[in-house]
Amino acid sequence: MRKFPAVAIAAATGMLLTACASGADEPEDTSGSATGGSSTEVEFEAKEPLTIGYSVYDLQNPYWQSYAAGVEAAGEEAGIEILIADQKSDQQAQVSGSLDLINQGISGLIITPVQPSALPESIDAAHAEKIPVVIADIGTAGDYDAYIQSNNTEGGALAAEYIIDELGETDGPHQVGVIELHAGSVVGEERVEEFVSTIEAHDNFEIVSSLDGEDTVDGGFAAAQDMLSANPDLEVIYAANDASAIGAQRAMETAGKSVQDGFYLIGFDGSDAALDLIEAGDMSATVAQDPYGQGMEAVETILALLEGDYSGYDDEELKTIFFPVELVTNENLEDFRASRSAQD
Repeated sequence: MRKFPAVAIAAATGMLLTACASGADEPEDTSGSATGGSSTEVEFEAKEPLTIGYSVYDLQNPYWQSYAAGVEAAGEEAGIEILIADQKSDQQAQVSGSLDLINQGISGLIITPVQPSALPESIDAAHAEKIPVVIADIGTAGDYDAYIQSNNTEGGALAAEYIIDELGETDGPHQVGVIELHAGSVVGEERVEEFVSTIEAHDNFEIVSSLDGEDTVDGGFAAAQDMLSANPDLEVIYAANDASAIGAQRAMETAGKSVQDGFYLIGFDGSDAALDLIEAGDMSATVAQDPYGQGMEAVETILALLEGDYSGYDDEELKTIFFPVELVTNENLEDFRASRSAQD
């Protein structure tokens, strides 16, 4: 456990580096994706009693519920108070909610932005009070001090490598379809680009369709229905989030395709619904994120920033921490669920 003697606490043990949203489904506008880090030097101050505020996107979403639980668990372990403001997917509520947290005398601020473009106002207000700001997923803007997101590029590669391991040595070329996230989603681009480049480096595969699934079950259904109709020999669908993969599974049923008959369907998120489909034999795999672990990491990062000794960025220029993802299949599903249950 890392010690923080200057603020007289012990930092929470986080799962270390290599997150976003997104974790969960992203908002329609992620134009504030990471474009820079803090360009000004701020001397942070740990106030007494030490308190960290978390301005969370929307606590009706299970992903952010888990993220907030991780923040609270890290706070409890470190012996510090956590204040959580549920912004209910409302950008203006988040701006005012973040300012309210700052006015309550917090020493650190974690924000999962409803709209990243609104971040600079909150960050500037926090810095004026010597408060470090950690952006927790979705995207960034302004002079933030750290950004934590799932390693989406790694996730795309894991999905592709799984397919190559399963089908690479059998007669092909094997036809692959891709369901993208909404246009402009940086997270979606990262998840898709690495998958595509890894697949295309193998001669035994051919990507025959890549369609926008609008991040939804209905959108995934429509995209998969179109690609299955146009490509009757399609063998693989990779969806950049689980909602689209769930829709794709329904389209597969309609088309008489099944994972149990040799079709491959891979999602991204590690949602409970996707895990249930894997258990039932109706989905091959999902790339699982760890919002709980990221929440703990966010608290640990705040504490290190207060100490002035943080050097754990994976991308120093963009002050970004990439959190590990994990491929879940039926083979490791039981162990994965047990590990997540232990987080509760």
